[in-house]
Amino acid sequence: MRAMSRRLHRLPEPVPPAERPVAVVFVLAEATRTPEADRSPEAEAKSDKVLPHLDFDLAVRLFDDLPSGNTRKAYAGALRRYESWLDGRPPTDRVLVEYLGVLYDRGLAPQSGVTTVAAVKRAALESARDGYEIAEPPAGPLTARRLERFRREGAGRGRGQAGPLRWEDTDEMCKCAEADDHPRGIRDAALLGVISSALLRIAEASALDAGDVSFQEDGSAHIDIRRSKTDQHGDGEVGYVARAAAARLREWMDTAGIESGPLFRPVPGHRIGETRLGAAAICAVIKRRAKQAGITRPVSGHSLRVGAAQSLVEKGASLVDLQVAGRWKSPSMPAYYVRNQEASRGAVARLRGGA
Repeated sequence: MRAMSRRLHRLPEPVPPAERPVAVVFVLAEATRTPEADRSPEAEAKSDKVLPHLDFDLAVRLFDDLPSGNTRKAYAGALRRYESWLDGRPPTDRVLVEYLGVLYDRGLAPQSGVTTVAAVKRAALESARDGYEIAEPPAGPLTARRLERFRREGAGRGRGQAGPLRWEDTDEMCKCAEADDHPRGIRDAALLGVISSALLRIAEASALDAGDVSFQEDGSAHIDIRRSKTDQHGDGEVGYVARAAAARLREWMDTAGIESGPLFRPVPGHRIGETRLGAAAICAVIKRRAKQAGITRPVSGHSLRVGAAQSLVEKGASLVDLQVAGRWKSPSMPAYYVRNQEASRGAVARLRGGA
């Protein structure tokens, strides 16, 4: 019997299964983004200053930066009247057209509409300068067309303005003031003469300081008008004061002992005040002295300026001369003031005369 082989037969080792690649899929979930998340800090800050409509309270506060007190008062009053009429409605271009129609139906002069529209536009401008954006403009092309119609159809309204005070009227008023033999009379004579000579607005006269006056060798004087209605950046202009008015001004400054500070001041009793004579007080002086001089027609704080313009034209000044002397930016207003004088020296008056 054949011997069994003791040789061990080793079975082949099992082959491990091939490693299969494992695919790992990462699913990136996109976060849902809101409009607020996309806004930058700058945009966020800007959105805080977007107004749906004109803010009247903000506008009136911003008017405090306007240099002219009379303009501030007129614009604020016009805005408040418009706001009251709105009764909670938003101030839009179309609504302002409706309001202009109401003003027209009340029989008001076109100037009332002009002031209202100017106030609304200035309010929007000042709001923009302060960084605010108004989503719906308060005035636009509809307002412009309605205002033009107001001016065209309302022509002739409001022409009963106060009468002028020409140079001869001013001279008589100054003599009446000087006859009082009182510091107040000396002040009034100087005040009237300076306003008439330099064609000042009453706000400009009120704002004068002693340091603004420089007396000249020929007896006249120059006054620095540091800021005015037509010079809102304060570039400054120089007004001329004729010799007679300059002499009265010097007498007032010597009598009151004024070397600095406000030029025209209140005179309670025989004491010279320290504060500035306001525009309303100056207007009262003009009316009181005109009445004292026997002038019966209505006068206002603007009468000296208008009358001086007419006197200049009667002496041969051109419209350009007048515009420079009175610091008018546009020739339209002085041309209106002197329309009668211009007619009397126009081509027909020169060439045909009384024929």
